[in-house]
Amino acid sequence: MTSLILAVVLYVGVLTAIALFYGKLGKWSFWKLASKLPEEAFQHFSADPTWIVGAQTSPGDGFVGPFLHHVPSLGQTVKLYARDGALESSQQEFINRYASHVPRHAFPYLSALALLYPVAAMVSMGDTPAPAVLILGYGFANLGYLLGAAFIIPGHFRILGLDSRKPGVRSCFATCSAVACTHVPSSSH
Repeated sequence: MTSLILAVVLYVGVLTAIALFYGKLGKWSFWKLASKLPEEAFQHFSADPTWIVGAQTSPGDGFVGPFLHHVPSLGQTVKLYARDGALESSQQEFINRYASHVPRHAFPYLSALALLYPVAAMVSMGDTPAPAVLILGYGFANLGYLLGAAFIIPGHFRILGLDSRKPGVRSCFATCSAVACTHVPSSSH
């Protein structure tokens, strides 16, 4: 039972860490909008002093990045750095300016509820002598299956910010690959 509790806590912790990681890099919705409107985003980056466009190395402390942004008119991807304290306000300004291009969706209750499926899979292993790492791996494998099914049937999994099949299939593949790569076969004598 201790292994199960540890595995569930680690599962929730990893998903929380991923959410914080994306939060630290900036708003996920901002980057989706910037990729949808690359020229407008490039103009925003160039005009706003929050951003340093084209720097090859980090400008130093107080900056986050690098971020890569493809600019079709230039035919290349530019490297960006942003001032840490001003990043969120700059992103929000861009989102507000182009709010009409952001699709509105209700809170994704169904995909949030579906995240309980991997937890239920881990709970089903609660009576086994399996170590926490094995239970956690089983949970993430089931998360990969869940993502795969979500992109075959509805084509999205919005609680994780995945609005279309292409990035969703990549996430499913990455999750399943990570679990497969960490599997250590046991020796049988």
